[in-house]
This record gives sequence, C-alpha cells and structure tokens, in this order.
Amino acid sequence: MSNQPIVFNIQYTPYKLPKNATAAEREQHASDRAFFDMTGGKNIFDYITTEEKCTGGYSMFDYLQKNTGVFNETGMLPERDIASMKARLKENRGVIWHGFVSLGAEDSYKIDSPEKCIRMVKQIFPTFFRDMNLKPQNVDLMCALHLDKPHHLHCHFVFWEKEPKFKDAKNGQLVYRRQGKVRKDAIDKMFVRLGLFFSDDKDVLYKSRDEAIRDLKELLGAKAFVYKPEDVKKEILALARDLPKSGRVTYGSKDMEPFRARVDKIVQMLLLTDRRARMADRRFHRALAGREREIANICGQPFAYSNKNISPEKMESELPKYHNVIDGKNIRIIDEIKADYKRRQGNLVVNLAKSIKPECYENKRKRKVNDHALKRTLAISKKKIGGSFKEFLNSFGAECEYIERDYCRRLQEIEEEMKREKEKDDAAEHDGETK
Repeated sequence: MSNQPIVFNIQYTPYKLPKNATAAEREQHASDRAFFDMTGGKNIFDYITTEEKCTGGYSMFDYLQKNTGVFNETGMLPERDIASMKARLKENRGVIWHGFVSLGAEDSYKIDSPEKCIRMVKQIFPTFFRDMNLKPQNVDLMCALHLDKPHHLHCHFVFWEKEPKFKDAKNGQLVYRRQGKVRKDAIDKMFVRLGLFFSDDKDVLYKSRDEAIRDLKELLGAKAFVYKPEDVKKEILALARDLPKSGRVTYGSKDMEPFRARVDKIVQMLLLTDRRARMADRRFHRALAGREREIANICGQPFAYSNKNISPEKMESELPKYHNVIDGKNIRIIDEIKADYKRRQGNLVVNLAKSIKPECYENKRKRKVNDHALKRTLAISKKKIGGSFKEFLNSFGAECEYIERDYCRRLQEIEEEMKREKEKDDAAEHDGETK
C-alpha cells in the first residue's frame, strides 16, 4: 500500500470510441458509459452513495439521516437537483470525468465528514476546472464520502459539462469538449493545492499577513501622521493628481498599470517609517517562504530554507513524505499570493488618492478677490483632505492586519478571490478548444 499522504485519482469515459476500436473495446465502453452516465442498472450514483463495509449495507442516505449523501461545492444536493443533473447527463454527448481524493491514516480525520469535504471541494475544484479550460458554472459535479476504509478515507467525484460550450473548428457549432485527458500541469497544480489545503501550518501565513496589514494601517493614524516625512505626503498628493478620472481605478486594473510602481514606492516609504509595520511585513514574507518550502516538498524537490532557530534536518522531518515528480516551474501559487498581497496593500494607497483627487484637483472655480464663499469652499476641501490623510494613516496598519488575518483563514479562499479579480479584468474568455 502506498504511504503517499494524498492520492488524487482522475479518469474519464468518452462519449464514443475511435473508429478503429475493436468489438470487445466497444462492448466494454458501452458498459462503462452506462455506469458513469447513470443509465445502467449498476451505476456510479449507486456506488458512491452506498458504504457496504462501513455500515453493513446501509446507504449514505441512511447514514446522513435521510439525506441524499451527495454533495458538491454548494453543499448537500437535494433530490430535485440530483434528478436535474441526471437528466442533463443522459443527454450529454461529451466526456465524463471521475475519480477520488484519498488521505492517509494520519490525515483522514480532515475529511471524515461531508462538511469537511464540501469545504475542500468548494475551495479546490473550481480552480481545477479552470485549469482544465472548463467553466465552473457549466460543470455538474457530484461527490460522496466513503468511510468504509478508516486507514484512508476517500471522497469520490464525478463531473461533466452541463451544456456544449466549445466551438467546432469545422462548422462553428457549439459542442462538448472532446478531449478527456487532463494535462499533467493541471493535475500537478491540483495536487499541490490539495497538499496546501490539508497542511497543518497554513494558518501561519494568514495570521502573519493580518498582522502586517494592521500595523501598516496604523501608520496612517492621526497622531502618527504629524511626524511623517513630507515626501510621503507629496508622493500621495502627486499620485492623486495624476490618477485617471475615468475607468477602473484599482491597483490591479489595466488603467493603473502606469501607476503601480509609484504605489509600491509609497507602500515601501510607509513601511520604512515604522519598525513595527516593517517587522510584520517581514514575518509575512518569512511565512510565505515556509509555504514555498511546503510546495517544494509536495513537488518532491529539496528547498533551502533559512532559519537560525530551526535546523534544516528538523524542519524536513516535520514535513509529510511526498513521492511526486512535479515541475515546480508550473506551480505559480506563491507568485499569486505575493501579487495579491501587493494588490491589497496598494489598494489602501489608491483609495486614499482617489478620495483626495476631487477635493484637491477637480475644483474648477476661479478665485476672485474677497470671494468669501470660495475661501470657505477651499477651507472645507482642505479640511476634508487633511481628514482623509488622517483617516488613511490611522487605518493603514489595521487594514494590513485585516488582510493578513484573511490569509489566516485559508489559502484556497485567497485563490478564489484572485480568480474572481482576474475574471472581472478579462473582457472575454477563450471559448475554443485546442485539439
């Protein structure tokens, strides 16, 4: 038996076989297809919802107190939803993917309930579907937990496309995806995300980020602002002046590309003014290095990690023993976390600059002698700008800590957010299929 901490298995059943398939292959395929499209007397639904060894023949229906026992990223599936999914599958002329996620004896408790599995599916599978060039909203997914083997609990899954979404190169009609084989890099990324999701140390990264954001926000407190160098204020005011008046003015948007270096510079200037915030930022990056070490271990690669208080031998002994051969160059999770961290920090500065711009640079009225109303307006604007600066400086460190606390929750939640941001920025998605 393998001592691999995590096993991720995925296979597929095509709609039809190649023309040169033998009679025996066609007979076997017809049997397999009926099993996985749930039209046969024995089918995948019956299999995944029955635990013969664990419950003495009772189904997951009974085990979960008359629940269907089937779930996906939305939660437990009611019978009406299952019926709709089965109806769509019956008409499906595409590939059906199926497999399981299994954990070793030491970690099986992490998926010993449907609720734990639902959390895993919700955070992991949508990203996996995108890596497969599938749209998560166009995927029917069924999962079920098997408890019959306590030494390696496992979660079965089966999924397929709801509707044909790929354009045929010959006639332009929408068809189901024909390619069933999943690219190795997509499987590797899935495996790494599973490893990080089940890691016992994942909260260290999130907590350190939360502290860093809190301390950075505190740098913008009213009292602290009095002692801030004038060059920090000048940089923020100059950024406010130059920001575009229209478009999507956020750190990650295309309209902000020319300004990101300036925003990053302001963040670094703020960090340099306060040792506490600077040390919190360093703790985050140390935690990130630890996460990178975990990824290298999951990929079956050595990783040089510098920590004077912990010997490399001790640190390596605490890691689970993976036996994969994964090219780490294809795993961009650390880069994505770094980019998201910078985006969150940068948006604190951008939001302040956006609030300053209307008050400071968009007042078109010309000043006249003894124009008391204008003087009063300008005084109010100046007060608003000063208040904005104080509020920003008062909250910057707290916001940084808030961001880091988010990281404490789960790496997968961050990945989901980054995917949502990316989808908003993309004008269109690639609907074609590489044959």
